[in-house]
Amino acid sequence: MSEGKSRFFPTISSTRLILLFSLALVLFYNFATWKALAGLVPLQGFYRLAFFGSFAVFLGAFFTLLLTLVSFRPLLKPAMTLVALCSAAAAYFMNSYGIAIDTVMVQNVFETNPGEAAALFSGKLIAYLLLLGVLPSVLIWCTPVVYKPFFRGLLNKVLVLVACVVAVAVMVGSFYSTYAPIFREEAKLTHFINPTNYIYAVTKYGKQRLGIKKAELVVQKIGEDAVQSAAASQKAKKSLFVFVVGETARADHFSLNGYARDTNPELAKLDILNFTQVHSCGTSTAVSVPCMFSKFPREDYSDKKGKTYESLLDVLQRAGLSVIWLDNNSDCKGTCLRVPHKDIPKNQPGPFCNGSNCLDEALLQNLQAYIDGLKDNAIIVLHADGSHGPEYYDRYPASLERFKPVCHTNQLGSCSKDELVNVYDNTILYTDFFLSKVIELLKHNSDKYDTSMLYVSDHGESLGENGMYLHAAPYAIAPEAQTHVPMVMWFGPSTLGNQGIDRNCLAGKRDEADLSHDNVFHSVLGLLDVHTSLYQPALDIFHSCRGNAVATGGN
Repeated sequence: MSEGKSRFFPTISSTRLILLFSLALVLFYNFATWKALAGLVPLQGFYRLAFFGSFAVFLGAFFTLLLTLVSFRPLLKPAMTLVALCSAAAAYFMNSYGIAIDTVMVQNVFETNPGEAAALFSGKLIAYLLLLGVLPSVLIWCTPVVYKPFFRGLLNKVLVLVACVVAVAVMVGSFYSTYAPIFREEAKLTHFINPTNYIYAVTKYGKQRLGIKKAELVVQKIGEDAVQSAAASQKAKKSLFVFVVGETARADHFSLNGYARDTNPELAKLDILNFTQVHSCGTSTAVSVPCMFSKFPREDYSDKKGKTYESLLDVLQRAGLSVIWLDNNSDCKGTCLRVPHKDIPKNQPGPFCNGSNCLDEALLQNLQAYIDGLKDNAIIVLHADGSHGPEYYDRYPASLERFKPVCHTNQLGSCSKDELVNVYDNTILYTDFFLSKVIELLKHNSDKYDTSMLYVSDHGESLGENGMYLHAAPYAIAPEAQTHVPMVMWFGPSTLGNQGIDRNCLAGKRDEADLSHDNVFHSVLGLLDVHTSLYQPALDIFHSCRGNAVATGGN
C-alpha cells in the first residue's frame, strides 16, 4: 500500500527512503566523526582512502539497520523527523564547539537552566536546524512512500537487516586491524557518531534516572556519628569558613601558577596558599560539584551515588555547624538540598545584576548581616559564576576588561585565538578581584572569628585547542585544560595556630601532584575539627601538618 501521490515528489519505497536518509546522515551530519576518525587512522595513500570508504559504508549500513527497525507506517516518518531535528542540533554543537556527546553531556542538557540554554542560542544554530532539521523533515513528509503488505514487508525488513549486518561485517573484516584499536578507544570516536551518540546517551541517562526514581530518591544518611571536637564546640572564637566553588577556571591561566599574563594581581598581594597541581572530579558542573562534596572518590563516584547519599554539608550541619549555600550559578546539583540555600535573584537592585545575570560580587551583598547573626562555627559556600562560557564577556565588569580585543559572541569559533583568550583571561582577572573581596570580608571579621577561605574550580575549559571549546568532554579523553583546576587558600591570623597546623608545612604541598577534589571532603572535616568515622586522614591536606604550629596566618 502507498501514501497519496504528489505532483512534485516521486513515490518511493520505505527502504529507499531509509537508504537516502542514511546517506544524508553519513554525508552531512557527521563532519565531527570524520574529523575524529582522521586523527585516529594511521594509514596513508590509497589504503587510507579505501578505509574511509569502508567506514562510510559501515556507518550507512548501521544507520539503515537502526531505521529499518522502525520502518512501519505509523513510526517511520515521525522517527526520521525526530532524528533529523536532533541530529541537526547535535551536529551544530559538535561542529561549532568540538564537543563530544556522552551521558554527562546529556545530563548537562537536561539539568541546564533557561539562562544557560539561552547563552548557546544563535543565528548559526537556527540555520543548522532549518537546513539539516526542518528542510529534510519537510521533504520526508512530502514524499509519498510505498509500504508492502505486512508479511511481505516483514520479510523485506529481515532481508534488509541481514544485508546491513553482512555489510558491516565485511567492512570491519576487510580492515579489522584498523577498526579494532579505534573501537577499543571508543570515547575518541563513538561519542561523535551522529545520531547513535545521543541515542545511546539519552537511553543510558534515562535508565539512570529510572533507577534513581525506582529507589524513590531515598537519601542515605552518612556521618551520623559526626560531632565537633570539644575544643571546637567550646572555643569562644568561633570558626568562619568560606568555601568558594569556582566555575570553569583552568589552572594554567592563573598567573599564580606561572601564566605569563598577570591574571592574579590582587591575590598576589595577599598571603595566600596556592596549589598548582589540583585535578577535578569531572569536566562539568553536574558531575564535579556533587562529587567534590561527596564521600566517594572520583573513581568510585556516580551520579546515582551523588543523588542518593548525603553530602559533606549534611555531615557538617549534623555536627552542629551553621551551613548556608549561596548560588550565582545554575544550581547546587542536589548538594545543598537539605541545608539552607539561596539563589541570588538576578533582578535584585544594585550594581551587580542586570535582570538576567549577576556578577559574583552579588554573592557578598548582605553577607555581613548574616555573619553578624552567627552563633556557631559556620561554613558559607559561595557558588560563583566565574568563567562560565560561552558568553565570557558577561562574567566581569567593564572596568576589568584589561585584555583586548575580546570575543563578544557565543560563536567562539568565529573569534580569533587572541580575542578568545583575552575575554577568558578577563574572567579570571575578575575571579581574582572577587576572591580578594571575599578575603577582605573575612579580614573584617578576623577579630571575632577564626577565618579561612578555600577556593577551587569545579572544572576547566577548552579555548579552541584541537578545535575543542567549552567543557564536559568525556573524562577519559578530556584535555588537561578541562581537568587541571586552580585551588587557593587563605587563613586569618589565628586560624592555623589555633588548629595546630604548621603553615610552612602546608605551603610545602604547593606542587604536590596527587591533589584533587577527592581531598575536599576530608580536608574540610579536618580543618573544622569535625570527628566522624568517615574521615580519612590520608586525604586531609592539613593532617600531616598538624603539630606544634606557631600562630601564623594570612594578613
